[in-house]
Amino acid sequence: MNLRSLSLLSAAGMLMSYTINVQAQCDVKYTIQSKWGSGATLDISITNLGAPKTTWELLWNFSNAEKISQLWNGSYIQTGQSVRVKHVGWNSMLNTNQTDNFGFNISYPNGMNLTRPADFFLDGVKCVGKTSSSVASSKYSSSLASSMRSSSSLPSSASSSVKSSSSTYPLSSSARSSSVSSSASSTPPLANCTDNLTYGPRLLRVLTRAEYINSVRDLTGVNLLTDLPATNLDLLLANTRVNGFDNNTQETITKFVQANFGKLAINVVDKATANLSSLLSCPGLTAEACATRFTTVTLTRIFRRPATEQEIEQYLSLFAGAVTSQQITAALGLALRTALSSPQFLYRQETGIAVSDIRAGNNAALLPAQPIDNDAYVLTPYEFASFLAFTFTGSTPDDELLNAAKNNALQTDSQIEMQVNRLLNKTSAREHFGKFSERWLGTENVSNGTTSAFFAPEFTAEVKQSLSREITEWFGHVVLDEAGPFNTLLASNYGVINKVLFNFYGLGYTNIDGTNFVKTNYPAHIRQGGLLTSGAFVASKSDTSATKPSELALAIRNRVLCQDVYGPTTLDAGPIRDNSFWQVGFAYQNLYPGSQKRTQDSEGNPVNSVGILTGVSSAIDGATLAFSSAGDLAQKLSTLDASRYCFVEHNFRAAFGTGTKTFDPAKPGATNLSSAEQADYLCEKERLDYAMTSNGNNVRTMLKRLGSLQSARYRKDRSQ
Repeated sequence: MNLRSLSLLSAAGMLMSYTINVQAQCDVKYTIQSKWGSGATLDISITNLGAPKTTWELLWNFSNAEKISQLWNGSYIQTGQSVRVKHVGWNSMLNTNQTDNFGFNISYPNGMNLTRPADFFLDGVKCVGKTSSSVASSKYSSSLASSMRSSSSLPSSASSSVKSSSSTYPLSSSARSSSVSSSASSTPPLANCTDNLTYGPRLLRVLTRAEYINSVRDLTGVNLLTDLPATNLDLLLANTRVNGFDNNTQETITKFVQANFGKLAINVVDKATANLSSLLSCPGLTAEACATRFTTVTLTRIFRRPATEQEIEQYLSLFAGAVTSQQITAALGLALRTALSSPQFLYRQETGIAVSDIRAGNNAALLPAQPIDNDAYVLTPYEFASFLAFTFTGSTPDDELLNAAKNNALQTDSQIEMQVNRLLNKTSAREHFGKFSERWLGTENVSNGTTSAFFAPEFTAEVKQSLSREITEWFGHVVLDEAGPFNTLLASNYGVINKVLFNFYGLGYTNIDGTNFVKTNYPAHIRQGGLLTSGAFVASKSDTSATKPSELALAIRNRVLCQDVYGPTTLDAGPIRDNSFWQVGFAYQNLYPGSQKRTQDSEGNPVNSVGILTGVSSAIDGATLAFSSAGDLAQKLSTLDASRYCFVEHNFRAAFGTGTKTFDPAKPGATNLSSAEQADYLCEKERLDYAMTSNGNNVRTMLKRLGSLQSARYRKDRSQ
């Protein structure tokens, strides 16, 4: 991507030197203790040469046809030649330089030679033993392969199967659909992603409307949605939407837009002044002391990094001549308005420091052990903290995250995961991922009240509001509270609803109190839980009287399976009920627009929700999936690798502003990514998927891994 308007950030205070930690390594010894005609006893010793681990998992491929019959000091899963061994409770800790071991018995064909497996992977990191800085280490890393230390410029401180015309493919959490990988199931995860560092796109992003609103709220206490007249929202820059998600990576701030942000900043500060915001109060301080506090504390929060000397001088000048408390408050308000309308606040900066600059400064010893391209960039600790904050809460970094950046405490896996876990527990994370769910499944017309289904009389104001919130509550419950599996997110036997929805869904008597959302078990004959049969999902693709098969079919194909079918269709080429492309949309014939079950259509005829989804990995792969109803379809989709892999794709896009194959699938001819970009992004997608599948399809684990991807720290100018 070509960066625009860098001159607007000329005072951004780029750090010009830093220190990088070398990626941790591991060593494995593979010993044949004894053997006999068709069996053997073996021992494996693992030495952790990196950061301490609280859990561990070792992966390898047997060289021939070995089969484990018994294993001790660990638990194992073997699929073909591929083996995964995890710790048991008492040996989960693996400190730096600590060695742990386990043993096992195997059977194998008579006469076969036993050989050491070629590679071992500890938590996804290839074990290559102790290495010097000149030796390349694994590309796949369970942490940021190199983390920055700033210089003196910062303080030191499934039940179904997919059928094709010739075969039946069982669905499992570890298998890959044909469009994802052509490797055999015995191939170790990430086998093609273990050589070099991977890079994300180098970006200057204009804050989206939600990011601006959330940041202003968290900084000043002013909520633009409730505290100011609605006309203020007209001053915000309209979001660009790419494949369902707000995406301002290609936007710039013109003079007209800048003027609007200036007007909005005045209104925000005036409201904050009326509310006695802490940002606008310097009780008992002189103008000089107040100005110092503003430039060292407040500007750090607004700019998401410490201000530069030049910026500090500029803001200190705003306090010149202020003597009385009233004058100091006025100067403080002017400074705050200036900061809130500045490019340093309005742009999310993920540009980093050029590796070539480090090398030119004879700082090669500070570079990572892995070969890193000379045209690459490394995010500063503050840029990385900002990436984490916006990725997981949709808002500016809080004080704890900024302090972590200041104290170089965003380096290791455990440090990053601790922060991500903390962020995921915030109320703002629930709101953020609720909006993510809307964008993912295309249900935003429910929250903004534009779906045509809402014109039906049963959709009261309370029902509309509750349906919108149900999406947020469900994602928050399954992913953030319960750390549940991906399949539960799509389909379940319970829901999280309030009294309004309990009555709307026809569930009978309830003792739910008021508008509280609580976990509620669903009788199977009445309804099914999960996003794909939620009231919001169904209503968003319905009119006042019935569901819309064409919109539901596109949602399943594009939002759930990532088939990216955006070109001409055959919608008008005859009855779509019998058309293999659209037939999947008719699974929802047994539901009303509010997702309540129905048995007859508007003319009194029995509904027919039986059909076949043709095209699973892609719209034209010929694979089929039979279904009998919306609930049956949702259950089967929830077990598909293609559905889970598509979910990972959407999470990557939301975090990095691009897909793994194309920037905008609706315009493939104009937005194809380079082969290098695709290779890097697909490896990162594999890492995310591995994090989920190796932990029981746990979505929260995948989100934690998202924070420590190499592409989050290492960036390049790339085509967008």
